[in-house]
Amino acid sequence: MANQFIKPRVLWITTIFFALFFYGLGAGMMDSFVVYHTWKFIGPSEFATAHIESGSRIVPFFVIPMLLMTVFLILLFWHRPNVIPRKLVWMALVCTIIPWLSSAFIQIPMQLELSKGKDEVLLQQLVTTDWIRIIPTWVMAGIVFTMLMKCLQQNSDTAK
Repeated sequence: MANQFIKPRVLWITTIFFALFFYGLGAGMMDSFVVYHTWKFIGPSEFATAHIESGSRIVPFFVIPMLLMTVFLILLFWHRPNVIPRKLVWMALVCTIIPWLSSAFIQIPMQLELSKGKDEVLLQQLVTTDWIRIIPTWVMAGIVFTMLMKCLQQNSDTAK
């Protein structure tokens, strides 16, 4: 009887996790490879306003979904398909924690400074140190893709 209640929960938690991760992957790459590099072409007099406006959209459209993704990732420790080994969840969690720490201790302090005005050197440091977030995010993409493939393979095998 308990499995009837666990299976739908596992399905929804896993599906929401996958959706939030892939949404965040796209949003994060846009931020890293488009937004940050575009700031180089904004003039000094408009930079602070443009930076603040851009930053005001990051929290609702990127940070909150990534926070929710992290919660759903943690839920996978207890509610995941049997084909996803706990080891993959741990690896994904490490790949999630690194960008959060980098954001808190490196990128956010730089962003706060950039909100005061354009600083070419600081902007270049922001772009360079962003790789601390990009690399684990791409490693996590491989992990999440592996998780997804395991789920799809199990469903394919079950359907036969």
